[in-house]
Amino acid sequence: MKASNIAAVSALLLLGASSAQARMQCDVGGYWDTVTRTVQVCDTETETYTETKRHCGYSGLMYLGHLWNQPDFYLSPVRSASRSSILDETSSCPSSQYASESGIYWYTRSDGTSATDWYTYSGSLPLTSDQLKTTEHTRTIQTNCRSEVRTVRVWRCGFEP
Repeated sequence: MKASNIAAVSALLLLGASSAQARMQCDVGGYWDTVTRTVQVCDTETETYTETKRHCGYSGLMYLGHLWNQPDFYLSPVRSASRSSILDETSSCPSSQYASESGIYWYTRSDGTSATDWYTYSGSLPLTSDQLKTTEHTRTIQTNCRSEVRTVRVWRCGFEP
């Protein structure tokens, strides 16, 4: 209940500050008007909870696949790679993870023109780390939501209608 009272007071303060700014922007003066609005008000509660996840790390080598054309630049036959995955706490990390990376390389055709083709590195990366990590989170829960009628004063530019 305290949270909803604080929220209501904050809203009124913000409304008052915006009204003061509106008064400064009026060329001909203005007047105070009373506005009645229906607003939704909820009691809020913040709760803290923990979440545990399994972090699996993989690292190893991937190997260059078959190239149909001779590249114009050097492509290493092996490439190191690292991957990670996050699983539920109750799951277990697989002993390896398949990985692949593709890209484009330039090559020169027999007639002297340049063209592109695809290269692919791939391989099975072994499991290198298996850790359980616990993190703390907070969330806000709204309960007892209801509609309330609020009357506020607002500044209007011009003369009263």
